Amino acid sequence: MKKLFIIIILIGLGFSLVAETSGECGFQMLKIVSGASMAAQGGAGAFSSTDAFPFLQNPAAGLINRTHVISMTQNYWLFDTTLNCLAYTNFLGKTAFGLAYRYLDYGKIDSYDDTGENIGEFHPIDLTFSTNFAYRITPDHFVGLNINALYEKIDTSSSFGFSFDVGYVYITPIKDLKLAAAIKHFGKTSKMDKEDIDLPVTGEIAAVKDFNINLIKISSEIKAIKHIDDDVIKAVIGLNIIPIEKLTLRFGYKINYDLENISFGLGINLKKINIDYAYIPSDPDYEINDIHMIGISYKF
Repeated sequence: MKKLFIIIILIGLGFSLVAETSGECGFQMLKIVSGASMAAQGGAGAFSSTDAFPFLQNPAAGLINRTHVISMTQNYWLFDTTLNCLAYTNFLGKTAFGLAYRYLDYGKIDSYDDTGENIGEFHPIDLTFSTNFAYRITPDHFVGLNINALYEKIDTSSSFGFSFDVGYVYITPIKDLKLAAAIKHFGKTSKMDKEDIDLPVTGEIAAVKDFNINLIKISSEIKAIKHIDDDVIKAVIGLNIIPIEKLTLRFGYKINYDLENISFGLGINLKKINIDYAYIPSDPDYEINDIHMIGISYKF
């Protein structure tokens, strides 16, 4: 119990730091959900997903999912940009290990000088490499750490950096109830064109409850999210439903998001291969594309 109190105090202190807002941050790709199964649940579902990406949401998730898998996703994101991700995770009993690569391609964008004359095009990109390690402190307390190498390029300017994510999971005495927390994206970057680049430090707390209705397996999650560059606390509700062995249905609802609210998706389980799809419709008041995300995973 003493360990639990200490961990809760540390997480509370970290979450309070995120409450201090600042200006616009760079490396916004860090906020984007990489796995299709979690994207279908609005960013929830890190503890019910069967792909390799959950540790990017909570670094301790690999100890809950207990899987050995490699996954790849293609995300057709906003304004015709694309996000390509590759991840590997391996549960080793008392520990878990993971690797991930994320590449956000914004496409070619017109460039203008101070007079408004078109002077060509530039090609912005974001790139990250992540390493994960998770450790079981006791049967009920798990912690995890991500170390991320960062690169961002806009026109002729670029920035390098590194960041850390820390995650914690508590298996409560209540049947199938888990509590989780994470502080993500804190670190340091180089200047871009003599300007400091702040990272989008994020705090998250979540409650996850699993239950069965007849033979249908359901995992539900509610998560509160606070970004350092946003005064508003956001929330996500996600459902992962397995009506039959080879099919998973997923639903998500986002609260206090400007461009998104509901999301849907499904997963098809073919022995060692999983195929996941997520659909995120945009707000009709904004002239932007809906988001489609496809993922494929291979279980060892």
